[in-house]
Amino acid sequence: MFSDVLLLPDIHQLVTITDLDGREYASRIEDVGDGFLELARPLTLPVEHECGLGRTLFVSWPDPQGLTLATVELVGTRTREHLGLWLTRIHDLHRQQRRHFVRVPTLGPIELVGSGDVGGEVGAPFPHVAGHLLDLSEAALRCALRTPDAEALRAAATLLASFSLDSDRFTMPATLLRIEPTRRDEQVSECVLTFAIDEREAAELRRRVFAEQVQVRRRQARAEAP
Repeated sequence: MFSDVLLLPDIHQLVTITDLDGREYASRIEDVGDGFLELARPLTLPVEHECGLGRTLFVSWPDPQGLTLATVELVGTRTREHLGLWLTRIHDLHRQQRRHFVRVPTLGPIELVGSGDVGGEVGAPFPHVAGHLLDLSEAALRCALRTPDAEALRAAATLLASFSLDSDRFTMPATLLRIEPTRRDEQVSECVLTFAIDEREAAELRRRVFAEQVQVRRRQARAEAP
């Protein structure tokens, strides 16, 4: 069914299960078949959140080349030595390679502050500007700013971009890559900024971007559900 068997997880691989309500549970792969995954029933799953047959779930795990996301349907349950097992049918399976820097729609406020060559004084304080975050990857972001504010960024030697993902706050060094006009409003421009961050920060941002991607797919699945 899925020709690229390298995408499939190993037996005993730790995975994350996300339901259509966005709740996440740790689990483990107990068996892998042609188009099927058998998962350990999450130990932390409350009785009131028990999943019924036919339920759509998302199963995600890291692999050496990126992050893999499977959309599955719960088609059977059984017990083995007091361990609950879920048999799931895979409906979609794909890898998000890190070098492709997966972008996800991410709405929310963003603040940009920094220093630049202003009025002939190198390193002079650069007035902060506020805008709206549009999408995000571990390597860059796109935001909407008032066109005068966007043009003012060209004078900045360094920038700090501050934004939130759920309850996590990020403040990261960034560099202006380009400014693009919008079709809707000439008073608003879209700016693309790239990050200059270490691997630890990139890994944390990658985790949050992947979590956002799972949420996007969850919302899509819910919208398509009968």
